[in-house]
Amino acid sequence: MKEMILDERNMLLENDCEQDNEIIATIVEANLIEDKTDWILDTGALRHFCTNRELLHDYEDTADGECVFMGNSATAEVIGKRKVILKLTSGKTLSLSNVLYVPSLRRNLVSGNLLNRARLKIVLEGDKVVLTKNGEFVGKGYLSNGLFVLNTISMNVNASSSTYVIEFVNLWHGRLGHVNFASIRKLKDLRLINTSDSHETGKCPICVESKFHKKPFKPVESRTTDLLELIHSDLADFKTTTSRGGKNYYVSFVDDYSRFTKIYLIKIKDEAGSMFLKFKAESENQLGKKIKRLRSDRGGEYSDKTLKDFCESNGVTHEFTAPYLPQQNGIAERKNRTLKEMMNVMLLSSGLSDNMWGEAVLSACFVLNRIPHKSLDKTPYEL
Repeated sequence: MKEMILDERNMLLENDCEQDNEIIATIVEANLIEDKTDWILDTGALRHFCTNRELLHDYEDTADGECVFMGNSATAEVIGKRKVILKLTSGKTLSLSNVLYVPSLRRNLVSGNLLNRARLKIVLEGDKVVLTKNGEFVGKGYLSNGLFVLNTISMNVNASSSTYVIEFVNLWHGRLGHVNFASIRKLKDLRLINTSDSHETGKCPICVESKFHKKPFKPVESRTTDLLELIHSDLADFKTTTSRGGKNYYVSFVDDYSRFTKIYLIKIKDEAGSMFLKFKAESENQLGKKIKRLRSDRGGEYSDKTLKDFCESNGVTHEFTAPYLPQQNGIAERKNRTLKEMMNVMLLSSGLSDNMWGEAVLSACFVLNRIPHKSLDKTPYEL
């Protein structure tokens, strides 16, 4: 019995000796080597990071000793920086500026924060990520080992000469001399430019400053309530063509209440004042009323001393428009436009020569006075 116990003890001692000779290896940290052409979308990164020198365009070294701080309190040195161009599987290309070259990192990172600043929308849907801009699809990625990897096509710096880069519409807007966005949409439809969108993303401050226009004038909502209270007057010509009677201009007088129009053919502009005297005598005698106000622009034909003295002696208030604001005399301006349009139609349809414009404009005025106004049930002639 004692011999058996001694044998068991000897076997245990031999096993302990064998165990002392064994070496046990434990893995404290595993450094995985990833494909350095993959790009990980990181919503927590504040910058773009690249670990592959061959992917950087126009590379330049950094001499300021810049470092990258990681979440585990570790740091990594920034060797250089420049631009990276990513060709997405969607056929579009994404240009990343100021990418930091940090070879000690294990993965290439695309900053989700910077993509949002560039107005790209990032949507996480299950095991994939989708990039859009203004509703237009840009690219996508897939979930791999808990990380979202963008679907890209392998590229290197040698392919930069044939790169087709996505440019935002505002960049093309500036390149093309701040052309309107409708033209940019047409260029995109013709595949002459490549842009991620074609809609205006905001007011261009340069266009607002350089293409400023006057605000449209609101239509006059109130009118005079009696005949001859206000007379609008303006002067016009026809392509500097002399009429058959030797006249070069015509002056119009429009009653504000009835819109009744009277025109006179004149040879020189200075005759406009004497024509008002003639119109005043004729209209006041026919209607038994007095002209109270005359409105015109600041043309020299309305500023002569004879007309001024006549208006003062007869109690007629002469109203002038502000400089460079013909809209204030819009009634007469619009009436002359209508008369010219009708005059042109008459000359073209009848085949008459241009020197018959005088007779044509007189006929047009006669017709207009007998057509009911759109806001009244009576013609200007009846009023």
